[in-house]
Amino acid sequence: MVRPGASNVPRTVPGPDAIAGAILIRDALARLDLNEPTKAKIADALGRPVRSGTAAADRAIRPDDLRVLIPSAAVTAAGLDPARTPIPPPPVLWQDGGNELLVILKGIRAEIGDGFVEITIPVSCDQSGDAEVTVTFVTGTPDRPAGGLATTEDHPRGPAVVVENWAEPLIALAWQTLLVATGAVSSAGGADFAGRDLIAAGLEVNADGLRVTPMARHTFLPQAGP
Repeated sequence: MVRPGASNVPRTVPGPDAIAGAILIRDALARLDLNEPTKAKIADALGRPVRSGTAAADRAIRPDDLRVLIPSAAVTAAGLDPARTPIPPPPVLWQDGGNELLVILKGIRAEIGDGFVEITIPVSCDQSGDAEVTVTFVTGTPDRPAGGLATTEDHPRGPAVVVENWAEPLIALAWQTLLVATGAVSSAGGADFAGRDLIAAGLEVNADGLRVTPMARHTFLPQAGP
């Protein structure tokens, strides 16, 4: 995967969160009876602060880990606060004119394969009864990287009465769920020197798991006056 370089990127003032995190990691490693190369590897794995516009080491999660992460990501994607949402999360009722669709958040799940992520959303309405809608995103793979690009069909797969009336909201929910999940993996990989969470700049998927490339946001400094 091609990584943005650090050349020509201006240095900015480190944020207090980034400094405090670096201090705590340094002191924790200093207390361990490890050689310096091992300490350096651990520090890299925990996530060192990253300069603006540059990428950190890739972060990967296994399929089983993704299955645990997706339900929580779906709650956030649906506009709910996980800290205030009970287990299992309640369904969400969508309304559009005279149409209604009940989205069963607790049943949203993901499966992955070589170059795709498949999000399945359980739904219910008077016309279809209980049903499932599937949205598939085609992504890059380790052998065929595509950066952060992903594509999908213009309609999900599921009962016609559901996908014809709710195609765009269902695709949007599935996509936002995937964005929240990959964003969580990226932000767990560290922060930039200002203390801001890293974002997902690359996505690769195969049967072994999902891999993201965390990246620090670009910073645009104001131009100096005359």
